[in-house]
Amino acid sequence: MKIRLKKSITLSLLAAALALPVSAANLINVSTRSQVGTGENVMIVGLVVEGEVGETVPIFFRSLGPSLGDLGVENAVGDTDVRIFSRDEMGAETLIWTNDNWKDQQPQFISSTGLAPMNDLESGGIAMLAPGLYTMKVAGDMDGIALGEAYEIALKIIPASLIDADNFGTLVAAVVAADLVDILSGDGPFTVFAPTDEAFDALPAGTVEALLNDIPALTNILLYHVVSGAAVYSKDVAAGEVGMANGFKATITTENGGVQIEGANIIEVDFAASNGVIHVIDQVILPPESGTGTLVDELAKRSGFDTLLAAATAAGLVDALNAAGPKTLFAPNDEAFAKLPEGTVEALLGDIPALTDILLYHLFPDATVSSSLVTAGNITMANNKSATLATENGGVQINDANVIEADLNATNGIIHVIDTVIIPTGDV
Repeated sequence: MKIRLKKSITLSLLAAALALPVSAANLINVSTRSQVGTGENVMIVGLVVEGEVGETVPIFFRSLGPSLGDLGVENAVGDTDVRIFSRDEMGAETLIWTNDNWKDQQPQFISSTGLAPMNDLESGGIAMLAPGLYTMKVAGDMDGIALGEAYEIALKIIPASLIDADNFGTLVAAVVAADLVDILSGDGPFTVFAPTDEAFDALPAGTVEALLNDIPALTNILLYHVVSGAAVYSKDVAAGEVGMANGFKATITTENGGVQIEGANIIEVDFAASNGVIHVIDQVILPPESGTGTLVDELAKRSGFDTLLAAATAAGLVDALNAAGPKTLFAPNDEAFAKLPEGTVEALLGDIPALTDILLYHLFPDATVSSSLVTAGNITMANNKSATLATENGGVQINDANVIEADLNATNGIIHVIDTVIIPTGDV
């Protein structure tokens, strides 16, 4: 996508206009200096964004005043604000964004660009603009000289964005220690809920140091801050559960006009990256403790087992799965159920005896069999039918299903996640 920045259109108080050159980083920049004030005494800059339908381009807007005084400009405005309007073909304007202190809304996103204003009284923000017509208006707290600028910026991958922002030193160090840089540099897309340095500082003394010496625990916590496979911007965030990259669910709530994830407040939204989006949070969120609940509890904590849990509920097997063990459950995930022929799940939900028989064929009663103790051979499942265990290519299989995650502990047994629903011989 290309953006074309029109020459400045100003009111009669325009003093001067300065067009800055394009940088080696393919940065397109428009800069207009003018005398501004309050009310109608504003500077106006028109913009045209060109591109395909559905595309967006990140544009950084800022208005400077006090910084100009530091550079020797006489009569520089002491405070500035900036407003962005979309315009239709008839010239009618709709306000889409406003700011009078750049640290109020997007401080981390702005600081990552290297273009942040030098003074808190100056304004700025980044908008993802679709093709169309736009107007930037700059005003001041008194008559004086201000500078209004618009830049097309290049988005960075998530690790680089965090490094170049101001307040993620501990998070970056943890990502490096857990060897997650390459993963978060991949295509994604990812949604990252990024705790600030203050969020890590609020953990009990010694916690960060302990985690840096326990990489599996650190990795589990960090991946609990990542949604893999989706870039979820604030306009699409809804209350409810979301599956995180460590396999557990996190709960998003909307209270008091804000958004929270597992009790942490989202304090900055839509910090865009080339391979996803970052939302800044004020607390480190901790995943549920593993192995503290029954088989059903452990499945409910994790993402990817909604179909199995719904089927177990429909078949009236929840109490049996919660009963004292030990038991071994071979748990098909949602993708396993999705592999069944179209209509199969719906048909089984209408045939509870057949559904119960299939579900019990995934349960080995009266024993906890960890993956390290599996030996090839036949075992009798809870429906009194035989299933075949195999150990090939360093993995574990039951019938034609592969164990893709092993040894998830529960208080009454153990869970092995499988990639295929296993069907008793002769059943649908």
